[in-house]
Amino acid sequence: MKSATLARLAQPGRGRRAQMTTLPAPMAGWFTAGNLASMPQGTAMRLENWRPTNTGIVQRGGSKTRATISDGSKPVESFISYNATQKKLFAATRTDIFDVTTVANPNVPPPAAVSGQTSGYYSFVNFTTSGGEYLTAVNGTDPLLLYHPSSGWQKITDTSPTAITGGATSTLSFVWVYRNRQFFIEGGGLRARYLPVSSIAGALGTIDLNGVFQRGGALVFGASWSVDAGDGLDDKCVFVTNQGEVAVYQGDNPADAAKFTLVGRYDLARPLGPRATMRVGGDLLIATEMGLLPISQAITKDISVLDQSSVSRAISPDWRREAKARRSLPWEIVKWPERAYALVSLPVTNGSQQGLCYVLNTETGAWCTYTGWDARCLVFHNGEVLFGTSNGKVKDTEVTGTDDGVPVYYTCIANPDHLETPGVVKTVLQAQATLKRATPNESLLSGSTDYRVKLPAPPNPAPDSPAAGIWGSGRWDQALWDATMATAFTDVVRTSIGLTGSVFQWQLQVTGAQASAPMVELVSVDVSFETGATAL
Repeated sequence: MKSATLARLAQPGRGRRAQMTTLPAPMAGWFTAGNLASMPQGTAMRLENWRPTNTGIVQRGGSKTRATISDGSKPVESFISYNATQKKLFAATRTDIFDVTTVANPNVPPPAAVSGQTSGYYSFVNFTTSGGEYLTAVNGTDPLLLYHPSSGWQKITDTSPTAITGGATSTLSFVWVYRNRQFFIEGGGLRARYLPVSSIAGALGTIDLNGVFQRGGALVFGASWSVDAGDGLDDKCVFVTNQGEVAVYQGDNPADAAKFTLVGRYDLARPLGPRATMRVGGDLLIATEMGLLPISQAITKDISVLDQSSVSRAISPDWRREAKARRSLPWEIVKWPERAYALVSLPVTNGSQQGLCYVLNTETGAWCTYTGWDARCLVFHNGEVLFGTSNGKVKDTEVTGTDDGVPVYYTCIANPDHLETPGVVKTVLQAQATLKRATPNESLLSGSTDYRVKLPAPPNPAPDSPAAGIWGSGRWDQALWDATMATAFTDVVRTSIGLTGSVFQWQLQVTGAQASAPMVELVSVDVSFETGATAL
């Protein structure tokens, strides 16, 4: 009887009925840490240059060269942002530091503000004293640099007019602020140094951590960490080694052992760079080989289960693969508060790798990737995010519709979906994507079945349109005045699919080649299909 029933169900066309289902845009983001047969709905297998938001997914803007600081042979290794009343942005190669706040010609290097350096990887802090607003920068091989607009850059030693004594400032490789003091990592060992309260000069004190850590190695960076959302009495001072050990201290006077005490020593995976950290509220996130880990979890859980608490848990297979392939250069993280996302730079370490950033929605925890950005270093400066490239370019982001004239390819491949009928063979007839857009868009909607992704060639770009106009320079009847998503209209992209299988994946591709940044948001994808026999 059972065999006869299965035979009847397997007959072509028997039991078929047309159905319709609506699949939301993958607001939950890029998700690869699961079984393909049971992926969460609203997630994507690939989400390249589409960024998840609270309402859908949107296309990223392009990048444009702001400045060139080498002939292509030296990378931009660091940014240094003076974030006081007067804002200045500097970019560094291995030998020089350049002012790139405003540049006359983006393709011609400006004069160097500092030259003759031996390392371009800097750590910096902005620090205000009664004497003014200063910037401190260190690189572990050259004397500490102090910046103020009135005096420019000064090299600080034990004999300079503004002097730091008690040790060579050229050994200081990382700087941060804790309890109104500047703290430093003394490169190559397990000692930290510090200055007097509210001071940019004076005698260096020493914190010897050789007896604290168990796995050896060297200190990489330090930070202030709090269990609340700001700076307060519960703040703690964190020291992190290149072996992934973390020492947490509490107190306000490191010169007095009774007033600066060890709270505990904890284990993380090895960190991916001194600047690969991010404050979220009061917590501190550290990019490690295992993932993006909150330090609040490290003090309560063993390292063997920390992956379950990783902020990057959804993409852990990809994170670990890229961490292994790209860890020879330091990673970086920068948060863009106004746009509610953070960028993680994955530096290009060999010629076979592409420029890549991981992107985190800081409100929802959803991930995506930005391809085509060779981000050697990152900075958030004056409300904008910039990146420096391996060939000496400083790039503004989210400003155009191309990457310096190179088209941007937007690819979204949804995770496999059973279309509410698991175990049943479906013939997908048609699909339609609903988008909101305020700029031109030519989308290609397609599909794949049964976990075999077949992606067609990218579509041709949409015809260009004028960018949002600037009064006095926009052409009448062509410029778009104050164009925003608030002026967007709904657009529907329909396509015939004609594929049969037990699971279905929709795919949306766009080629961006416009002068202005795109304003396009995917809302949903509707799928019509017929069911047939069971897949058994």
